[in-house]
Amino acid sequence: MRLSFVVAALAVIASPAMAADYPYYQPPNFDFEEDRAAGGWTGQYLGITVGGLRPRIDVPGATVIEGNGIVGGVFAGVNFQQDNGLVLGAEADAEYAGFHGTGTCAVATWTCRGTLEYQGSLRGRVGFAVDAFHVYGTAGLAVAHIGGSTTSPANAQFRDSDTFIGWTAGVGAEVAFSDAWFVRAEYRYTDYGSRDMTFDGAYPGVKATSHAVRAGLAYRF
Repeated sequence: MRLSFVVAALAVIASPAMAADYPYYQPPNFDFEEDRAAGGWTGQYLGITVGGLRPRIDVPGATVIEGNGIVGGVFAGVNFQQDNGLVLGAEADAEYAGFHGTGTCAVATWTCRGTLEYQGSLRGRVGFAVDAFHVYGTAGLAVAHIGGSTTSPANAQFRDSDTFIGWTAGVGAEVAFSDAWFVRAEYRYTDYGSRDMTFDGAYPGVKATSHAVRAGLAYRF
């Protein structure tokens, strides 16, 4: 009994000394509120965007439709800023693109039209921040709803639309004007891929691309 008591006492005395021999593990800090207050870009955000869009819809052997439109929508994302200023993040957006264009058909007496109405993307972002300024590059998956029609001289109309899936890439800059709010300007090129479509006949390999310039306002939380 006395021996057991001595062993237990020695164990209690030795425990602090043994613990000092092992390194202390500091868990990573994911306190977005603390990082934002310190002037960093780490955190989640939600914003609105508006800009100009120039799509091109290429219907092989029939027509090319291009022109200008307006794009606007919402975006949301998250950033993680490193100690050296590197900023890694991810972002998603959903937008309305009000493009309705007309092109010259292969048969001049017919009318060809194309539309780009809705689009979205899911992208990664890599940037560099200095205090309130942040520049970045972005690239990822793009999705859009694109349609078209052909109209005969007798006013018979043939329509089709489809979901196009492709890629988008661009660059941008952001400026924070408070702990929570920032503005941005961004350029992106998007290749929506191609789809086979049917109007007055079969049109394989219809392809769509666009250039877009956007301005945005966002809130970090």
